[in-house]
Amino acid sequence: MKHLIITEKPSVSEIIAHSVGALEKKRAGREHYYEGLNYIVAHARGHLYGIGLPEDYGYSKVYKHEELPMFPDFKIFNEGEDTAELRKLLSGLLNNEDIDIVICATDAGREGELIFRQIYEASHCIKPVKRLWCSSMTDAAIHRCLNDLPDDKDFDGLYRAALAREYSDWIIGMNLSRLYGIMDNYPHRVGRVKTPVLSIIAQRENERDRFVSKLSYRLEIDNGAVSEKEFSSEEEAKSALAGITSGTAEVIEVTETEKTRNSPGLFSLSGLQREANDVFGFTAKQTLETAQALYEKRLITYPRTDCEYISSDMADKFRNIVFSLMKLSDYGERVQQLTKQGITIGDRIVDDNEMSGHDHHAIIPEFVKREPVLSDKDKMLYGLIVNRTLCAVDKPYRYKENVYTIDFGGNSFTMKAIIPIETGWKKYDVHKEKSAHDNYSRGDMITVNNAHIKQCSTEKPERYTDSTLISVMNNIDNRISDTELKAAVKGRGIGTEATRAEIIEQLVSAGYITRDGKSIVPTNFGRRFIASLPSSVCSAERTAEWEKRLEDIRNGADMNEFLAEVKDFVLSVMDYEKFPTRVRKPVNNGVRKDVRERKTVGICPRCRKKVLESEKCYYCEGGKDSCGFVFWKKSRFFKDEITPNQAERLINGEHIRLTLLTKSGEEYTAECKLEDTGKYVDIKRVPKEKVEICRCPRCGKPIYEGGSNYYCSAGRENCGFTLWKEHFFGKVHIDVKDAKKLIEGGTIERAGKRYRMNDIRTSVKLEVDNND
Repeated sequence: MKHLIITEKPSVSEIIAHSVGALEKKRAGREHYYEGLNYIVAHARGHLYGIGLPEDYGYSKVYKHEELPMFPDFKIFNEGEDTAELRKLLSGLLNNEDIDIVICATDAGREGELIFRQIYEASHCIKPVKRLWCSSMTDAAIHRCLNDLPDDKDFDGLYRAALAREYSDWIIGMNLSRLYGIMDNYPHRVGRVKTPVLSIIAQRENERDRFVSKLSYRLEIDNGAVSEKEFSSEEEAKSALAGITSGTAEVIEVTETEKTRNSPGLFSLSGLQREANDVFGFTAKQTLETAQALYEKRLITYPRTDCEYISSDMADKFRNIVFSLMKLSDYGERVQQLTKQGITIGDRIVDDNEMSGHDHHAIIPEFVKREPVLSDKDKMLYGLIVNRTLCAVDKPYRYKENVYTIDFGGNSFTMKAIIPIETGWKKYDVHKEKSAHDNYSRGDMITVNNAHIKQCSTEKPERYTDSTLISVMNNIDNRISDTELKAAVKGRGIGTEATRAEIIEQLVSAGYITRDGKSIVPTNFGRRFIASLPSSVCSAERTAEWEKRLEDIRNGADMNEFLAEVKDFVLSVMDYEKFPTRVRKPVNNGVRKDVRERKTVGICPRCRKKVLESEKCYYCEGGKDSCGFVFWKKSRFFKDEITPNQAERLINGEHIRLTLLTKSGEEYTAECKLEDTGKYVDIKRVPKEKVEICRCPRCGKPIYEGGSNYYCSAGRENCGFTLWKEHFFGKVHIDVKDAKKLIEGGTIERAGKRYRMNDIRTSVKLEVDNND
């Protein structure tokens, strides 16, 4: 009998398959799975099932007022035209009589549980299910979790919360999008979370519009000290400055305060997204995608976490991870210094109480065996995580904050200086602070070469960035005045760590907001739309309260009671819009169109206008002369037509799987992406990412698997190491597991004989091992 492991993504299935020894890759049409050592490992590709669209329940595609409200009895429907073969494969494996236990290994969170349960239920499977709940993708972590598998029934509450989230989002989104779509003759997107977030962005822009800057004036001398007195007019400041543009000033008072700034904590996903946006300008989505890639390369722990702590039972492992970072060329000397001074793992890192209620610990690096080879973006984000980890275990930053009172020409000036005592973690802080470091004593005389008038003005509230908007969503309790609700939602926020980035991107794609550099700016259309909605639809407080209710459902509260409340809310909004005294001006984006399901498939990456679907292609509405962005649905290089869903994913920079054709007409499947040269837009195959088997015994570079051999990445001219898969005229076949053993100096057994590898520099041979 065999165990079936189902993961959420192909890349994760490959990792787990190698870890459990399921090394035989088997094809099922265009799809594949892995088998070996009593395991079968297969993957989903995100959501393969969903709860459908209104037309799946008999409602019209065309928006009709008489069909509102829509409160169907939810069912499971297929999702995605390009995943039918994958659904069939998983259903067949789930119901295979050789499978005795199913292991759910989708992402360890609310959405991952939903993805698996819908596959399981749609396949009418009744076999027992265990849960692989891993925060790490290392072999050791996977095997540790496999040795202690809880029943998936233990996660029923998580599944109910996921269903409640999916049902409530459908009820609100479908009904209110259609309601305002009918009223505006425009296909709006209203959401439980995205509309309050849009309201927050629009409110900030309104504050900026209403803002009136106030000017004031102070005197400033050339060491940066400014006058204590603030002048209301420039003329008054000029009068005070007259006759004292230069001369000698005296330090008449010094106030010294010794301060300590403790090292920062570890990263949650929100914290990492904020830091990456502040330092590198990454969007929240770019950070999440990059972190996910690092996780799947086994370089960091699970990224979709809302926790900044580790548990006490992880302290020793964490210490060993810190020591292992010595192998990184950029951090080796720093780790050595930390080791000498003593690594501090205090309660800012380890806290079992803070871990309570969280599915995963903070994001930390995995144990480092060797220097990883990374792309620029991966290296930048990995560096942030490593740096934060090392800062967290470093000494506090100790400094003196000196405030000087300086007399110059009868006017009192003040300045502040930071005098470091022990830099500690601050030496490596990515946020550099500007501060004077002058160290004066009382009675010191200062030569002033230039005194001048400094104009001071109050600044407009800054527009949100991905960093600050994620922070607002994460700390929504700061915007709530109700004391009881504020306490209840503290630490929860609105949206989840995994969805906040996508919410921002959805608002961009819908045309409600846009980006100006790092700033997030509401469009005029977005502001008009928010202004036209009742406050209840825009309420962040209501959304925060519902997030709390979802958590309560996870812990056993009644899901149906919550959904009844959501339905009542939708009915109240519809009744409000029918009220005789309600006056609302229609809002659209300057383009009238039939109110149907949105035909736009994305936002043009060149000019940010809409990409529309025609009979033969997907094109930018800006037209051939204005933009020219277009790609075709069909090509002689691939078999199937590009669907609207696939087109949207391509435009968003994602990869899709297509059946491609060779010049001779043979079919093969591959991951594909859009490539925009500026003149032409093509669909190109993504080169398959090579999985490192081990390190070359000659030069230390990675060894990869080829079609018929295992070879050194340094190349034929530089190293030339090659171990062939077939030996002795095909009598001995070397698989990946065997190759790793042989290259690392071990032996393999075939037909009663043991073999070892002999590298004679000109070639690599397989020989019978006689060292018994």
